[in-house]
Parts: sequence; C-alpha cells; structure tokens
Amino acid sequence: MSLKQISLSMPEKLFRASKEYTQECGYKNIQEFILELLRKRVILNRVERYSKIEAQMKSGKNVKKFSQAEAMKYLKGL
Repeated sequence: MSLKQISLSMPEKLFRASKEYTQECGYKNIQEFILELLRKRVILNRVERYSKIEAQMKSGKNVKKFSQAEAMKYLKGL
C-alpha cells in the first residue's frame, strides 16, 4: 500500500480540541484520529448509498434495466 501525504489547515480552536480528544481517547496522534474519521465516513457513505439503491430496487423506483455488461459497468462506477 502506498501512502500519500496531504497538508491540512484548520482553525486553532479545532486543532486544540482535536489534539485534546486524541489524547483522551488514546490515539497515538492526530493523524491516526483523522484517518479513523475518514475511514468511518467513507464506509458509512458507501453503506448509505448501497442501502438507498437496494431500497429503490426493491420498490421498483428509479430502476434501470441493464444487460449484464451494462450492470457491471454501472456498479463499478458507483
């Protein structure tokens, strides 16, 4: 797995609060805390999107009829 470095600016008060929260909750550093937040948000967002799609499919609303190849292409684009 290759790592990418980013730069993040935030208001001083938020930084101090994040640093304090990081220490209180046992994170090694703010980077570890932010990575966990991002992972959770990405996973939750995907679950929400897939649940919405599943509900639409079950109800027949906004359902597109695809060939198998078109369905795979559509799913890969989600």
